[in-house]
Amino acid sequence: MKGYKHEIATRRKIRSSFLFFLALTLLLVIVTIFSYPITAVTMFKSITSTIYALTIISALYSGANAGHSHPQQVRDNGNSILNKGLNPDIFHYLGQYSPRYTVKDDSTSVPHGCHVEVVNTLERHGARYMTNSALTSANATLVKIQNALNKSQNVSSDLVFLKNASLLTGTNDLVPYGALQAYYSGRSTAATYPSLTHVAPFVRGSGDLDDLNDRVILTARYWRLGFEGKPFPSGSFVNSADVRSAAQHIPNTDLNISEKDGQNNTLDVSTCTNFENVPSSKGEKGAQQSFAQTTILPIIGTRLQNRLIQSGAPQNFNLTGTDLINLATICSFETLGRASVQDGKLNISQSPFCNLFNSTEWPIFGYAFDVGKWQGVGYGSQYYKANGQGYLRELLARFTDKAPPLADPTSLNTTLDGSSKTFPLPSKEKGPVVYFDGSHDNNIAPIVAAASLFNGPALTTDYNAQAKPHNWYFSHIAPLQGKVVFEKISCQPHKSEYIRIRANDATLDPKTYCGTSEDNDQHHGKQHKHHGKYYKQLCPLNKFVDQLAFVETDTEWNKCYS
Repeated sequence: MKGYKHEIATRRKIRSSFLFFLALTLLLVIVTIFSYPITAVTMFKSITSTIYALTIISALYSGANAGHSHPQQVRDNGNSILNKGLNPDIFHYLGQYSPRYTVKDDSTSVPHGCHVEVVNTLERHGARYMTNSALTSANATLVKIQNALNKSQNVSSDLVFLKNASLLTGTNDLVPYGALQAYYSGRSTAATYPSLTHVAPFVRGSGDLDDLNDRVILTARYWRLGFEGKPFPSGSFVNSADVRSAAQHIPNTDLNISEKDGQNNTLDVSTCTNFENVPSSKGEKGAQQSFAQTTILPIIGTRLQNRLIQSGAPQNFNLTGTDLINLATICSFETLGRASVQDGKLNISQSPFCNLFNSTEWPIFGYAFDVGKWQGVGYGSQYYKANGQGYLRELLARFTDKAPPLADPTSLNTTLDGSSKTFPLPSKEKGPVVYFDGSHDNNIAPIVAAASLFNGPALTTDYNAQAKPHNWYFSHIAPLQGKVVFEKISCQPHKSEYIRIRANDATLDPKTYCGTSEDNDQHHGKQHKHHGKYYKQLCPLNKFVDQLAFVETDTEWNKCYS
């Protein structure tokens, strides 16, 4: 941390010195020209001296900034590095399997007279291997295709790779690409909020090290490494074992909350009984399969199935909705899972599985992932407020400087949240003022929905439903290592308190979570003139608290058992 703060201070001093000497040099030139008779020789000497001085100053400035030739690549969470070579027409439409990308390059500037006091960043774990069940299903699809093509000698050149393709055998664990994602996220957070790096952040992970259920914990640790300004570990990272091994020498989290059965955990809620008992046909998989029947199979399945038959598959060969969704997800997991990191440098190439579908088909898959999460854990689930309220109660506690209520039941762990050691409130002097919370996509979804983020028209599974307007794009919400950042902002002259929310570099419209009352619009109008254009990005903290009044009651949580 000291090294990072020293680096920031040094660069500021160099920048100030550069501007000072530049101004001084230009002043001397002007004085020289107007104080003496102007001759060709005098003019030549003046220009030569100026160029020489500027060259020296420029060299000093460049030297002081060595290693920082791409500052934007730090502030954009490393997205320009991490996504280089990945086709956005594919990887922006993979929903929860998209790698994090810059949804919108919004400024992080705050209104005139304001400053960020507290930052709460809720982040999904980085890229991982498939889960056990997903890998079993994906392998079944691949074997089905290979058996259909195994005797053919006329397989199309763009499909021939399928005959001998094999999938990565690892499951669940954080891969090198995911570790690098987390590292860049931490670096970006420190670069975006340099005034908050004087005290250590409070870093929470979720999982269990003894069961090697550690992808969120490792994400949190690599995030902290980046935040503290330390280099990414040297050496070769080719699999999850390398990620785990190197983590022995990097900073720890402050707290890990267990994900074992029966544990209250706001970062991985599993204690809402009725939600856990929802049949898969009524949840994410059911919505995906319904959309597959109406749209994916007739539009995409028919085309790919015919191509496989033309390449030698039997005439009665057929692809199911599950097969097609599996093939789309394989594109992501094979690309990100096989990426390697050598001395902090990424080596990645796009999997040939990604070429099975064309640019008009990927948005259809993207919607399948959107509607699945909307129905399963988002606004389409009757339990989204119950599953999201525990975390939001913690968020309000941090932003109002009041310990969270422990009496009314939620997913809150009362033992942890009842202690200032495991749930510290913000402190400018001793910290923390930056909070990192590592979580999962199925937990971030109900949190953002309960906070009224990304709300809009209901998602359906009708034919071509992806063409209808909607706001719930899951690659904008919780892609691999996606992040939703809540900022508490204070503004002079009355120390008014506000909240601003940013998701994957896009600043969210406060009207979605702050209300659209005439009173609220008038309030923004009065303050806009004083604070400038960024003021409309803010929501008065008291209004945000009012909108979330339900999180401090048991009304929603009771639905889990009634």
